[in-house]
Parts: sequence; C-alpha cells; structure tokens
Amino acid sequence: MARGENALIAVAGAPTAVTNNVIVGILDEREGSGEIYGAVSGLAGALDGRLVDLGAPKRKTIEGLRRTPGSVLGGRVRYLSETDEAPFIAALKNRGIGTLFLTGGLPAIELARFAFGAAKSQDYELSVLVVPASPENEVSAGDHCVGFGSAARAAALYARDGARGAQGGEEPVVVLEVGGAGAGWLAASTALARGEGNAAPHSILMPERAVDVDELVEETRRAFQKYGYALLVTTDGAQSTNGESLSGAALAEALSDRLNLPTRWDKIGLISSVSGANIARADADEAYSLGGLVARLAEESASGYVVSLNRADEGRGERGYKVNEATLRLEQVEEFPRTMPDEFLTPNGTNVTEAFLEWARPLAGGALPEYAALGND
Repeated sequence: MARGENALIAVAGAPTAVTNNVIVGILDEREGSGEIYGAVSGLAGALDGRLVDLGAPKRKTIEGLRRTPGSVLGGRVRYLSETDEAPFIAALKNRGIGTLFLTGGLPAIELARFAFGAAKSQDYELSVLVVPASPENEVSAGDHCVGFGSAARAAALYARDGARGAQGGEEPVVVLEVGGAGAGWLAASTALARGEGNAAPHSILMPERAVDVDELVEETRRAFQKYGYALLVTTDGAQSTNGESLSGAALAEALSDRLNLPTRWDKIGLISSVSGANIARADADEAYSLGGLVARLAEESASGYVVSLNRADEGRGERGYKVNEATLRLEQVEEFPRTMPDEFLTPNGTNVTEAFLEWARPLAGGALPEYAALGND
C-alpha cells in the first residue's frame, strides 16, 4: 500500500530550550501536506492513542512556540519491544501516518530504530527521521546537538552566579553538580564563566577522566588561599583514580573533611536544559532549520536518517562559526553518550583546554553579561 499522507511528531527524553523550534520547523515546512499529529507522552503515546492535532493551533500560537522553552509535547520515555510492533503499526495505519519525526537524545535514536524495524517487519511503508536534540550533547551526530548551546550558556551563568554566592557567603567552598553521567560537555561549558575578575570555576571534573583526590584537594586549597573562596563543578559520573564517586555530595563531603572549611553543594538540574532566559539565538535557528530539513527529507520518502550539523572548516560568519547540514544513517549513530575528546581535557582531569573554549564559545551565544568587581577599574 502507498505511504500514508499524515505525519507524527514525538519527543523522546529530556526537553531542551529549543525543542519547540524543531517542532515548528517541521510544521512550517509541511504546511498543507496532510494531517500532522503530536504524541502527547513520547512515542508510546501513539500506541496508546494519545495524540493531538498539531494543525489545529492558530498561527500566533505556533510562532510563539519558537520563543517557548521546553517541549509542547511530553517526552516521557517508554521503550517499546518486539511485542509492541504489530499494535504500534496498526495505530499508525489507523491514522494514515506514513511519516514519523522523532527528536530528543539517545532515547529518540533507540525508539527510531524500533519504529524503523517495526515498519519493516510489518511490511508497512513508513518514513522515520530524527533530529538529535540534547542539552548534554550526548548524540554522536555531527559537531554538536541542538539544545546544547543554550544549556551550556545557562550552566556557565549559573556557575558564575555560584561563584558570587561562594565569595560573599558563609560557605566559601561550593560544589556545583551538573548533568552528565556519561559525558562532561555541560560541566566543561561552565569554564565559559571565567573572565576578568572571575577565575571560577577553579576545578571542573568530568566522567571522561579520573581525578587524583589528593591533587584536587591541594588545588582547591590554593584557590581558597588566593581568592578567599573556591568553586568546583562536577557531574554525577565523575570518579577518582580509586574508582570512588566524585558526584556533588561525595565531593563536597571529601573537601569539607580534608580542608576543614564550610562547604556546600548544589545541583543544576533540568532548569539549565530548558532555561528560556538563556536561549542562544544560533541554537534556536539551527533547531528550526533541522526541523525543516527532516520535513523535506520526508517529502523525498527518505527513511532511517538522522540529521546533523557539521562545522565548516573555513569561514566564521556573524556568529563566530558556520555549519553545514548533513545526514547519517541510524546505524551510524552510537548507542552510548558522545564523550569529550582528549584534546578538550587537561591531563589531570580538572580543567578544559583552550581548544574546547574556542569550540564552545560561539555555541553558547557569545559573551556573557559583564559583572563588576572591585579592583577592575
């Protein structure tokens, strides 16, 4: 039978500050091309019949979504198995859905593989396309995932504000834990907070490289002696060379015991991923553009593709970098989080290199707002 004219959009995993831009990009490109539905609660929403008509909202509402962080569609993940294949395809067939757009992190990749395989086993013509959107930059597709630049900007600003709290508060040693159980992209981006009058964060721990706790304690001691406070950033996946956890709580306890200084820790969670106040313009534009790209690929009956952004070797453009849109097959995308390359990490594992900063700065939307400090005149 011919492929159904209607389409379905589903979000899988944590939303980003620009997920709605992906959705609007698809809607704008597909305008007038059949019905388009949204899964209310992840891809399982299609199986359960929980769909909304995305063609119903007025134009003003759709345009407003471009300025709205998070996701208008729920991204709750429920993985589907072989026993779900027949009812899943039947649900799509019942609505005349011949195109499935997925956006999100690694869960979106896994669910796209399920849908692609289900269509094949059920002999159903279905176009399956994915826009990777991940605040933790976890999908190994292209230069970076949309959603990361805005989250990086938010994390850097929260680290800068955390330093202000440590400098003027009762607890001069502060540990911030950011997302990234398997990779340190967001933790690394807090280095963008550094500038004239602000040396914090003084140490950054990432899952990619184990840290010698004795050396870290001395590094923190030196920062406290020089600045009167110390701010460290870590993730829930950071570890010592002895294999012990250096998550926020564990690291704060170790520093408090070894330094005998008042220490606290805070966790920067979902708010950094969906911070509307920190949306990077380039991030939003790239998300919208990739939404349009998958819609055009669907018109060509393409299936089993993931779209990506590759940084151009030459030309910086007004945003400090240029990207080219590209595609790769689902099977080319790794099932594990994308990790930071060695050239972005210092040997001792407590900092990032200038190469990382040059790569990350334009993604985060340029310079952060300036803060004043005594002695800067």
